[in-house]
Amino acid sequence: MVFNFNPIGVLDEVSNTKNKGGGQAALPWSNDQLTKVFRSYDSNNDGQLSWGELRAAFKYLGSHCSYFRTGQAFNYADENMDGFIDLSNVELSELVTYAYSRGYKVI
Repeated sequence: MVFNFNPIGVLDEVSNTKNKGGGQAALPWSNDQLTKVFRSYDSNNDGQLSWGELRAAFKYLGSHCSYFRTGQAFNYADENMDGFIDLSNVELSELVTYAYSRGYKVI
């Protein structure tokens, strides 16, 4: 087993299973881990994620097209279309569901 600490203090367990290419196999982020990541990117502590904060979170998660991914996430999760993802209601849950569905992995 290999363990990694990520920047938000969550201990990630990475399997010792090898993938077909011979490297470490990656595990999907759990919903709880994704929630913690998104909450940690609320840099001004206003209880919501702006476009820039969400884009930074997707970059951390390994998105190669963070601008596109952020736009798609807002389309999916910003229910009141105010340009922010509210961290205290269903918008956060929708954001986590969206990110999980995109298959982000712990490396």
